Formats: sequence, structure tokens, C-alpha cells
Amino acid sequence: MGPGGCAFLLSLLLGSFISSFQKKTLQSVCGRPVYSGRVVGGKDAAATRWPWQVSLQLSNSHVCGGSLLSDRWIVTAAHCLQMTRIPFLYTVQLGSVERDNLDEGVILRVSQIVIHPTYSNVSGDIALLRLFSRVTYSSSILPICLSNVKKKRLIIPDSCWVTGWGKLKEEDADYPTILQEAEVPIIKRQKCENIYNPLGSFLPQIQPVIMETMICAGDVKKGKDTCQGDSGGPLACHIDGIWILIGLSSWGRGCGISFPGIYTNVTYYQKWIMSVISRAEVLGANNLNLSDFLFSIVPLSLALLGPSCVFGSNILPGE
Repeated sequence: MGPGGCAFLLSLLLGSFISSFQKKTLQSVCGRPVYSGRVVGGKDAAATRWPWQVSLQLSNSHVCGGSLLSDRWIVTAAHCLQMTRIPFLYTVQLGSVERDNLDEGVILRVSQIVIHPTYSNVSGDIALLRLFSRVTYSSSILPICLSNVKKKRLIIPDSCWVTGWGKLKEEDADYPTILQEAEVPIIKRQKCENIYNPLGSFLPQIQPVIMETMICAGDVKKGKDTCQGDSGGPLACHIDGIWILIGLSSWGRGCGISFPGIYTNVTYYQKWIMSVISRAEVLGANNLNLSDFLFSIVPLSLALLGPSCVFGSNILPGE
């Protein structure tokens, strides 16, 4: 076997091993905070309660929320990136409920922005951010789980939680410095459609306002809702003992008054999310921060491939 063939087989072997290693690690930590919102009408969040919460910042100023999906990927709303799509202008803060507290949190720079191809206004309002460097998991920094795509249907609880550093009231000029949390009821799509489009039942030819790509949630009576600055932040549900990301704060009419909030349906876009991340990780395999791991597994891999596979010294990964 020639060097080219050996290199190909080695990459397949290592890629499969690393992929299963990372998947197992991610599944064992996601959605499991140690600690076992406004968000309008909410309250201050306790430290480590929402360790996947991200503050997306442009020129060191908070613009949106987001959620940590893995040690290198963030998911947020596409409309949060309207001002510019130049990755290195954005940073994310993780690990602190107090925004801009550099003593507690960590700041990481964005290296890549991936906008959903169908994004237009409120449609396809989802984007992925790849970080320059990998985060180190801790009690205050952990990813949130995505739903198990193998299940035919995800049963969403009657209420879930929203978090963010958005305005406490629509008319407020300032944003809170402490992460806010609120439990909000999930509203069925048809009921939400009737709220936003009361004439829809009389004019069936009109395109629905609330599409299957969206989730509706909020407590209008108690004034619990998301607001400006919460966009892109998580709508998280506690299902089967773990926290699952089912929505991203996307749009609405007002804040906590008359209309519930509309969220991007993350489950609907989950195959796209996994496809983007998988493709990027394969293309960037040489940038994995697993040097020590590779130093130990490469000799074993070569042995398994046979003595005909002989390489030079230029096989070491680099960041």
C-alpha cells in the first residue's frame, strides 16, 4: 500500500475514533448543570444554573444571547448578526451570570459564522458560530443537549425556561447585568396563530404567521416574556432528566404584553446543525486540540494498518 492510501486509511481510523470519543464525552456532560428570568417578569439566575448561556458581543458590547452546543460551537439567532458578518469582530462570554464580569467568565473570539441558507426576516432565524479555541468545561461552562433525533417525536413539557440579559421592560433604556430567568408556558401553534393572526381562520388562503419552524411560548397574564437583548438565547426544557434546547428567542410583538414570544424551532433545524458541525470538524481535523491523544493513538493506528504504512514527521496536528 502506498503512502497516499495509508494516509487515507489512517485518517478514517482516527476520524472515527475521535468522533465517537467526542460524541460520548458530549453526551455525558450536556444538559446537566451542577445546580439542581428578563427576560420580562423573571428573576436573577443562580450561578451555574444555566452553564450553556452565552453573551454574544460585538465590539465588547452585548448584542444577543446564545447557547453552547459543544466545546467549539455556539448556536444563536441569525438576525443577531445583521450588523456585520465578519467573524473576528464578535466575541462570546461564557461562565458567568454577571455580564461583563471578566473575573468570573471567559471571553472567546468567533472564527466562523454559518447562517441558515433559508434565513429571511423571521424565517430560518438560526446561525452557528465556531470559536477560535475550544472551551474547557467546568461547573459554570457546559453545553446544552439537542434532542435525540432518533426519536420520532419530541414531547415538549407544558412549560420551559428562557434566560437572557435582555431588557426588563420594553421601554427600558438599560439592560440588566445579572442573567435573568423565567419559566414560560408553551403555547400550541394553532392557538398562537389565532393570537397573532385572528383573521386567519376566516381567510384560509393567507399564509400562516406561525410556521412549523417556530415555537410559541410566554405568559401574557404574568408578563413573562423575552425582550430586546434576549434574542438568540435558549428556550430550554427539562426532559427525561436533562436540559434540551428546543428554541431560540427570535421575534414577537412587544415584551410581555398581549403577545407571547416566538422562538426558532431548534429541533426542526437539528439535522442542519449536525451537518454543519460534522463537516466543519472533518475539514478542520488538523486543528483539533488533541495532540497528546494523537501522540498515543497514531503508533497504534499505524500498527493496525500494517508495516507498509511509513510516514515522515509531518503528521502532527497543529492549532
